[in-house]
Amino acid sequence: MKTRLLCLLPLLMGWALPGWAACTLPPASGAFGTVSSFTVNTTASTTQANVNVNCGNGSVLSLLTADFVRFQLASATFTRSTRGTLKTASTGTDSIPLQLCREAACTTELTVGGPATTYTSAQLLNLIGLLGGLNFTFPLYLRTVPGEVVAAGNYTVVLNVLVNYSVCTGIGLLGACLLGSQQNGSGTVPITVNMTITNDCTTITAPNISFGSAPLVGSFNSVAQSINVICTKGSTYTVGLSNGNNAVGGQRYMRSGSNQLAYDIYKRATTSRWGPAGSQRVASTAANTVSSDGLTRTYNYTARILTNQNTPPAGNYSDSVVVDLSF
Repeated sequence: MKTRLLCLLPLLMGWALPGWAACTLPPASGAFGTVSSFTVNTTASTTQANVNVNCGNGSVLSLLTADFVRFQLASATFTRSTRGTLKTASTGTDSIPLQLCREAACTTELTVGGPATTYTSAQLLNLIGLLGGLNFTFPLYLRTVPGEVVAAGNYTVVLNVLVNYSVCTGIGLLGACLLGSQQNGSGTVPITVNMTITNDCTTITAPNISFGSAPLVGSFNSVAQSINVICTKGSTYTVGLSNGNNAVGGQRYMRSGSNQLAYDIYKRATTSRWGPAGSQRVASTAANTVSSDGLTRTYNYTARILTNQNTPPAGNYSDSVVVDLSF
């Protein structure tokens, strides 16, 4: 009698991605655009950077309960304490601290060397990117920390985010990940962040000029006062004074009805006229004083009633002069 041995080969069926490869981690970027130096000083600016973890064209049905993607801020090209910091090459010293957050409200902040944040398998289902399959897009939020006094320029930093992942790309009928389909790995995603800070001015303080009363043009005292200007740290500009509402041939006049009284305004305590154009304007570098933070500049001037004119009839004489800044 012949005996036959039958060998039963069980067949497993499931979903699998041919040629399983490690997930790819392309670089990311975030841009704040153009922001005024005073806005960055007083208000937090927010933008978004999308980090992609691409694990191929498998089915989301292959994700296991234990699958995850984990982010940790490993380092940054510029740091202050445990945060990345935007810096500019133009000054070398000015910087803007930056928060990297999981949510727009920054409830979960990633700090250099700090705790990681983990996306569970259930959360990964809601992060499928435009490529579909097992390609995930993680929105991270960048937020500046107010309070910095900085000069204009292009500010940048690279945040290096360490990514650890465990993703099943193919599952069998028994619910187990197919051999070779469990993608476990790690890598670093560099997020390049940029912000352009622009020059701006917020305040011009110019007190009224009062010559008081006198019976003759030669009896008026000169008036020495200052104009204060608050502009971006290190900004370069010029300050001009208009010729007023009653000027004739570049000469300023105050009027009372049809009568006029000639006067003028001079730079500092000199006879150099402060006017609206060309060399008559005052350069920001010619300020008499500058505040310790570099924002407030003070420009001294002297106003005089011209004595080489006849004394006009008695009355209240006035004019209006406009202060303007030009970058």
